[in-house]
Amino acid sequence: MGYFILFAILALWVLIDAAKRKNNFIGWPIGTILIGPIILPFYIAFRNLKEGEIREGGKAWNVLKNFAIFWTILAIVQEITIILMMPSVVDQSMSEAEQAGAALGSTFAALIIPVVWFIGMVFALILGFFLKKSSIVEKGPTGALSNSSI
Repeated sequence: MGYFILFAILALWVLIDAAKRKNNFIGWPIGTILIGPIILPFYIAFRNLKEGEIREGGKAWNVLKNFAIFWTILAIVQEITIILMMPSVVDQSMSEAEQAGAALGSTFAALIIPVVWFIGMVFALILGFFLKKSSIVEKGPTGALSNSSI
């Protein structure tokens, strides 16, 4: 449930932002609600820049940097969801053995999330640092915004 709420909010933001920036305001939000942690970093890296905005490091760096940010947000939401659901999962169990299993399973899930987050984060940042090109600096307005007066 936490995922759906998070991605619905992010998809709504992408819809509004993409419309203002003259990006594909239908495709990006649909992609965000379906596979948010993958699509959202691409949207941020490829969206049109407004006047005065700057994007540095190249597309690959920006995708990986934003993936690391959203991966962290996702891990935090998942961890909070698991911790909040633990008591109800244990209470719904019928026997003491089921309760013990539910408690152990929930605890394992709560402990594995930081490990998975760390592996994804290290991979994204190391790859990002290798692909970063400090010589690439984009200054807004870009894309369809460069032809308008926003």
